[in-house]
Amino acid sequence: MKSKSLRPRYVVAGLIMLLTTPLNAAAEGFSILVAPPRFELQANPGDVVRDHVEITNPGDSPVTFLIRTADWDMTEAGTATFYPPELRPGSCRPWVRIERHKVHLPAKASKRYRFQLEVPEGTPPGECRFALLIEAPPEDAVKAQARSLTLPVRGRIAIVVYVMIGSARPVLEVRDIVLENSNEKLTPVAIVENTGNAHGRTGGYFEANDTTGKRIDFAVTPLPILAGQTRHIPLYQPTIDDRAAVDFTPPLDLSGTLEWNGGSKKIEQRLTTVVQ
Repeated sequence: MKSKSLRPRYVVAGLIMLLTTPLNAAAEGFSILVAPPRFELQANPGDVVRDHVEITNPGDSPVTFLIRTADWDMTEAGTATFYPPELRPGSCRPWVRIERHKVHLPAKASKRYRFQLEVPEGTPPGECRFALLIEAPPEDAVKAQARSLTLPVRGRIAIVVYVMIGSARPVLEVRDIVLENSNEKLTPVAIVENTGNAHGRTGGYFEANDTTGKRIDFAVTPLPILAGQTRHIPLYQPTIDDRAAVDFTPPLDLSGTLEWNGGSKKIEQRLTTVVQ
């Protein structure tokens, strides 16, 4: 049985890339394009989950790369850590089978790379989380591309996979909305706690007015909140007609709705104090 798949195609924000040393000149003639950047799947105990990654070599030279699975985790600050090859406590990687460990793609060629996950009978509700690591051989480097973004990498591209088992669900609660200095810029931030047993994401739009009467629109950054985490989720100013984000002067009167799968919260709040 194939699970229900909720997956974006070529979503740059969802692609986790680890950049190590710079790309050397000999490798500048090829690149790879990978989609989707993440999988969000659902399954029941006893199910066999099958899916695939589309890998394309748009360059003029053949490319060879390695693929393996890895456990991964993310801090509440949003830093991802990968753990190949050791199994982490509670790892579901023994359930995962991949097509092959080494892939060769001719120039201008594409391949559907298959993987599957067999959920054991009797598995309690929860979330299986792992990554597919696409790595250049030690002697090579790869230029990773997602839509219009091209980044030189030597190391790996990580495609993250979430599988909600049975009745597993996120349970999100908005603890507060505050002002924080993010990258030296004043930013509204939603503090969201997840007491469920699967990851969740927030969304939504807000209107705001600062003390000078300036009107500003905000959207919620769709970051993952893992089970048991409390994360600070920034609200950003959407880019419209290439206009830069505007500065504002608190207090900031914020109005809108924070939404997530299975719930929402209406927000009407004045933000005054900047949290350091």
